[in-house]
Amino acid sequence: MDRRELVFMDSTSNKFWRIELNGDSHTVTFGRAGTDGQSKTKTFADADAAKKDYDKLISAKLKKGYVDADSASAATGEDADALPVLAFRSILKEDDVGHNAKTFIGKRIADYDPNKKPTAGGKTVYRFRSDWDSQDCVPNLKHFLETDAAREAVGIVIGNWTGDDTGTDPSEVIELLCQNSKRLAALKAIYLGDIISEECEMSWIQQSDIGPLLKAFPNLELLRTRGGENLKIGHLKHDNLRGLICESGGLRAEVVRQIGRSKFPALEHLELWLGTDEYGGDSSVEDLQPILSGDLFPQLKYLGLRNCDFVDDIAAVIVNSPLIQRIETLDLSLGVLTDEGGRALLSLPTDGTLQHVNLHFNYMTNDVIKELKKLPLKMDLSKPSHMDQDDEWRFVAVGE
Repeated sequence: MDRRELVFMDSTSNKFWRIELNGDSHTVTFGRAGTDGQSKTKTFADADAAKKDYDKLISAKLKKGYVDADSASAATGEDADALPVLAFRSILKEDDVGHNAKTFIGKRIADYDPNKKPTAGGKTVYRFRSDWDSQDCVPNLKHFLETDAAREAVGIVIGNWTGDDTGTDPSEVIELLCQNSKRLAALKAIYLGDIISEECEMSWIQQSDIGPLLKAFPNLELLRTRGGENLKIGHLKHDNLRGLICESGGLRAEVVRQIGRSKFPALEHLELWLGTDEYGGDSSVEDLQPILSGDLFPQLKYLGLRNCDFVDDIAAVIVNSPLIQRIETLDLSLGVLTDEGGRALLSLPTDGTLQHVNLHFNYMTNDVIKELKKLPLKMDLSKPSHMDQDDEWRFVAVGE
């Protein structure tokens, strides 16, 4: 009996999908991770027909971003407590930008309620945020830090810290977390800025120096931020950081250069939303050269240069970069990728470690897309149904 189990994680879900082939039938079991799921059995005319459908369903799931449950991306490695690389995913599709995260590092997110006892064992990741008429982010975080659950927390999500004042940065939150680093001894992942446009446009989010978090939490494995205004990475050395995500409508060149000067020897997932110069994104391909050279980050498996208005320029140079020879996933999604960049990507190496290429949300014509589909790589070439294909006005997925 043939059997295949796949898993999927991003900011909206953590689920599994399993299929078992038995003669002229197969059984599919699927559901949220940690549950038994639900099963469906289908019988075919003969064993060959069942096997053909078995292979077809697996192929379809892999194209959607599922990976084998026993793959390197889903595994934790030698340290059973380490986060799987798959858990570092932010969002996959443009539509997800407008929604608060539902999961983080593969765990369910819940808004913290001081009137309820928090779940023990680090099974739930709590989000702390304010809204327009209540400044609850810091008070609720202080309350949580006094509970036993804080000592077991593996991840923390900080949502809207500003309330009705969009000019406020998260420095108070950062200071509070750092002051309580000993109580947060199990903390492995922080998401600083789970803020959607209804609360504050991404390019208006006031960030801060996140260096103190890296210094205060030497065992941190994932740091994800949203918002590029005043973002700094003041502490450029961390031995255990495996994932760094900076989402923005415009990432300043100095931040990109800071990352290019950093020492993160364990980094496996680097995701930068470079944005557009209209919202502060003044970086260029030259600023990315220390990263593309391959001299940094020897463990890097995923490189995301997303939401970028000069992605055609990146495509032209990355196909010949030393780094492309050893990463597994290249993500150039959400940007202004045209036929020029698409044709450059036809020269991507297919005999190395590269397996996945994400080009979701692109401005390429069908002719170039057809050529890219011929490459022996798993490629996401999808476009949102509402995407404007105007040849003159082209925008990144998230500007303002």
